[in-house]
Amino acid sequence: MARNFRVSVNGKSYDVAVEELGASVAPAPVAQAAAPVAAAAPTPAPAAPKAAPAPLPSVGGTTINSPMPGKIWKLHAKEGDVIAEGQIVLILEAMKMENEIFAPVAGTVSQILVKEGDSVNTGDTLVVIV
Repeated sequence: MARNFRVSVNGKSYDVAVEELGASVAPAPVAQAAAPVAAAAPTPAPAAPKAAPAPLPSVGGTTINSPMPGKIWKLHAKEGDVIAEGQIVLILEAMKMENEIFAPVAGTVSQILVKEGDSVNTGDTLVVIV
């Protein structure tokens, strides 16, 4: 013999039919009033992301800052390299896509502040060109 119950899960109500499988077991008495259910404990808030380092001041040079959060996948330049405007300096992996980061100006790479595998945030200084 099936018994019908209304069950509430995460605020949604479901009507369910429960059937007893063992004929030799006496049915358990059904309580008339539902016991109060404790509210779920709130989940702790995720830790605040670390603050992005301030971009380096450009002392006669141009900084290339990260346009988005991601991971440095490949460096195409090294300190001391002479590069042309529009040349690929590095590849930033973000959202499973490889984003080519180009030199905005021609010049010499004076500093590379990241290495392959580093995670970066939007606005982090990646490269300085003089």
